[in-house]
Amino acid sequence: MSQVKNEITWINTLKGICIILVVLHHSIITTLPSALEHLTAGHLSASLWIKFNFFISPLRMPAFFFVSGLLAANAINKNWPKVFTKRFGNLIYLYLVWAIIQWFFISLIIAPLIGIKVSSAENSAYADNVIDFAKLIITGKTSLWYLYALAGYFILAKLLRKVKYPLIVISAIVSYAASLGIFPGWGLTSICQNGVYFVAGAFFSAELIRVCEMKKSNMLLWGILLIAGIINIKMGVMKNIFTCLLAIIALIIICRELNKKINLSWINWLGKNTLQIYVIHRIFIEAISGLVLTAGVSYGLFESIQYSLLCTLFYPIISVALCIIGSLFIWHWINRGIGRIFFTHPSLLMDKKAM
Repeated sequence: MSQVKNEITWINTLKGICIILVVLHHSIITTLPSALEHLTAGHLSASLWIKFNFFISPLRMPAFFFVSGLLAANAINKNWPKVFTKRFGNLIYLYLVWAIIQWFFISLIIAPLIGIKVSSAENSAYADNVIDFAKLIITGKTSLWYLYALAGYFILAKLLRKVKYPLIVISAIVSYAASLGIFPGWGLTSICQNGVYFVAGAFFSAELIRVCEMKKSNMLLWGILLIAGIINIKMGVMKNIFTCLLAIIALIIICRELNKKINLSWINWLGKNTLQIYVIHRIFIEAISGLVLTAGVSYGLFESIQYSLLCTLFYPIISVALCIIGSLFIWHWINRGIGRIFFTHPSLLMDKKAM
């Protein structure tokens, strides 16, 4: 029984680590690059955070999609009526609902109140009008693109489940092509790049998990992946399929070993509650980042060596903690009664009532 429990807990640990890294990623990219030119100190620490964020990019979303595929494996083999709304309709519903909520709060409330737009990135949250918003949503240029991609991956995996070997090969080719920058726009690139990891989780998770065992034959494969990854990095293909697979393997090993040795109940609990953190946290990030940048630039606090140094050293950690706590608080506050429609498709709520 304990072995079965360990096999479940490492999945939650992995999801918990991934959601922390996602929040960290958004905390860094919305604040530190914009702050660099105004700092009077802390340039090294800011640069290190930015480089660290770039360094872990092969791990963050590939691992998230791998475990998402693993958890969707049973549903892929069920009849359409049993899974369509839960696995597709619910994701698209949440994608649209929270894209609108994020746009409303970030562009229509936070930015006007603070007086600055923290980023000029192509993102639905920064859309100037409804038409631009719709275009960005359709092309996946939004902080919620994971939900959009997940819905599409599920449909494709279910439709093509009987040809899983050609599917994984084509997915790998598409992923590598995306790494080379062939597809236009960061939204489409991200979606094309990560599909292979969902397919691997859905159809080949047992094989990949076996590769995580400490065996000589596995170590040889790790070495091949490492060499192939380094070659690609030298060629300028930083986030390639080889380094991403190696990162997933490493994280699975770490999560399994950590669960054997220490109590990770808090991070495992986060792993069970990633959805609410994912959809809400960006609103908190925009507010916190806006306040930090306004204080630093408009009110001259970046002229203070102490403020600049403390900001670049500790801001990402503090931001992650505040965003996760704030997201969970909002979820706990509104996820009751009619408020549950913000986290679950209405038809699924009605089905629960009927039962």
